[in-house]
Amino acid sequence: MNKCLLKGSSFLILLLLVGVLAALAPLSSAFAQTTGRIYGQLLDGSNKNAPLAGQTVTLQKAQNGSSQDVTTAITDPNGRFSFSGLDTDKAISYAVYIRYQNAHYYTEPVSLGTKPEQQVNLTVYEASSDASKVAIVQTTLLVKSVDEKTGMVRVSEIVAFKNLNTKAFVGSLDASKGRPNALFFSLPQGATNISLVKGFAGYRSIQSDQGFATDAAVLPGDNEFSLSYDVPYTGDTLDLTYHAIYPTVQVSFMVPTDLHTTAGSQDVASDGVVTVEEHPYNVFKAQALTKEKSVKVRLEGLPVVNTQAPSTASQNAQGTQLDSSTIWLIVIIALMLVIILLTWIVYRSRREAARKATRNADKKAASQKRQEKQPEDDEREQELLTALLKLDREFEKGKLKKKQYEEQRARLKAQLRSLLDKKTEGARR
Repeated sequence: MNKCLLKGSSFLILLLLVGVLAALAPLSSAFAQTTGRIYGQLLDGSNKNAPLAGQTVTLQKAQNGSSQDVTTAITDPNGRFSFSGLDTDKAISYAVYIRYQNAHYYTEPVSLGTKPEQQVNLTVYEASSDASKVAIVQTTLLVKSVDEKTGMVRVSEIVAFKNLNTKAFVGSLDASKGRPNALFFSLPQGATNISLVKGFAGYRSIQSDQGFATDAAVLPGDNEFSLSYDVPYTGDTLDLTYHAIYPTVQVSFMVPTDLHTTAGSQDVASDGVVTVEEHPYNVFKAQALTKEKSVKVRLEGLPVVNTQAPSTASQNAQGTQLDSSTIWLIVIIALMLVIILLTWIVYRSRREAARKATRNADKKAASQKRQEKQPEDDEREQELLTALLKLDREFEKGKLKKKQYEEQRARLKAQLRSLLDKKTEGARR
């Protein structure tokens, strides 16, 4: 009997121990997940990587396809910053970023799952408005599709810049004196439906003569931008033109082999066929373009757009002359319409006078509401811009598939566009 009691007591004690360990497991896990630390230095790349003191850097956290700012830190006299108490979950990554002299800088994303403490330095550059040392190494224009219903050719463009300066080129969108002194992208005549894909996140752009300008920064060294747009055509041909704004080492036109393409300029030469994603393209190249020089290729055999209106020949054949009774009927109807219009104008003016006071009160209330709403919209705009910035970085590092990247980016851009439209509409009111 004593042995049975002893066995029963041992079993009960074992159950209690298991219960205690199970209860303590989440606590120990939570403790382990908040022991991470990220530290580093903010360095001035334009001044031999000298440390920058007194600058505010932001820690961003990314998880499950979304990102958010966690906290900020001010660099000490040696340019150092530190963030502690961070999650060590492998599914979470962190990045440090700063907006310095109107340019965005950010570190590579790091996960603290295997190494709880990591050092990440962030290098920034002094800003300059001098674009004399900015050149284009390679521009590629790829014809993606032809829409015969709208008469549009979809083009993707990739531009690789080289900045030979030790400072970042950061322009201004001030167009009061003509073309803004900012990074400029030329576009074929009539280009519409412009989509800014890479390199533009967090920056502004405005349309200008023959293209658009952006205040996006061009950092020392290599920089890549990409965009896409529609180019209209008439008949069955299109001259696809590239206009060099900066000295350009090489321009490549890539056109599907099922479209007959010829060089439209003496400087353009055929360079064979290449296959991209199982699609063959005819390649045409031009090299050593000076500023303001244009080159082009001619696309022939495009599907003809049907723009003809329905024939009216049968209607004209069946037409008859108006007799006098028909003319008088038209005159009477016209007079009646004039009377109705005058009556409506008088009625509307009286109604407008009666509602004037009410409208003024409504405008005052709406203005007050917009002022209250503005900070909230600005905060949401910053969140969306930050999310776009993070998404571009993840895509550049191959952490997202192209389809997933395009879907998430389209959704974020739609939200941002809706927010900006709402703010613009509010400002007009």
